[in-house]
Amino acid sequence: MSEAVSMFHQFIKFGTDAYGLERLLRALQALTTLLLFSPPIRLLFTPLFLSPTLTPALTLLRKRLSTLRQPFRLFRFLDSFSAAWSIFSSSGDGGGSSGGAEQWMDFGSKAFTGVYMLLESLVFVDVALDVPGLAVWGSQERGAQLVVDGQRFWFLGLVCAVVRAGLRLRRGWGRKGKGGGEEEKRMKKAGEERWKVVRRMVADVLDLAIPGSVVGWVRLSPEMVGWCMLVSTILTGLEVWERCGREVAAAKEAAARAGRK
Repeated sequence: MSEAVSMFHQFIKFGTDAYGLERLLRALQALTTLLLFSPPIRLLFTPLFLSPTLTPALTLLRKRLSTLRQPFRLFRFLDSFSAAWSIFSSSGDGGGSSGGAEQWMDFGSKAFTGVYMLLESLVFVDVALDVPGLAVWGSQERGAQLVVDGQRFWFLGLVCAVVRAGLRLRRGWGRKGKGGGEEEKRMKKAGEERWKVVRRMVADVLDLAIPGSVVGWVRLSPEMVGWCMLVSTILTGLEVWERCGREVAAAKEAAARAGRK
């Protein structure tokens, strides 16, 4: 697949994909945070920071980047609730205590994340649009409280996701094949899937710093939060990047088949 897909076409797909564009904006937001709060990075750009207007401009830019990301998540809570309901509906097929615990952690992750995204969508007019005189919740304080409440649910959703990933890794740990070509292919595929689980687990652990610092459950400096945000964005962005590559390759393959007919 990597030979059939050029990086240019893959980037086009990534840059026009809603998830990919949201990841790009998130990376820019993380970099802006580091420019504001990381002394080593500020030292690299010392001449720029001599201007008294740069810090206020970066502060506003960071807020605008966060606001730009919200429309991409406006109705994503429906996807989370739908996934949670599907897991709940099939909860009777847990397959043992370990499988049942993994399934319930998956349900908790989707449900808590859905509540977080729902609360974020409910304050979209107040927080994202921020039009003077136009407010759904009447006051900025009430909207801000809903934002903080949403961060609590996001934190809980991430905790459930991390626990679920740990259970999944433990369940698959130590499995060995009996040899042979097909078995080696299966084990190689299982290893790739395990790497993806580890990658997502690390991203979720790093993401805990963001809502945790907002609600006061995690004590980290803004610089550390910025680094955590940047690394987790790269890790989760790789998922979208790989998916876009598969979609471009599939589209090229379909076009090639159509041309041979």
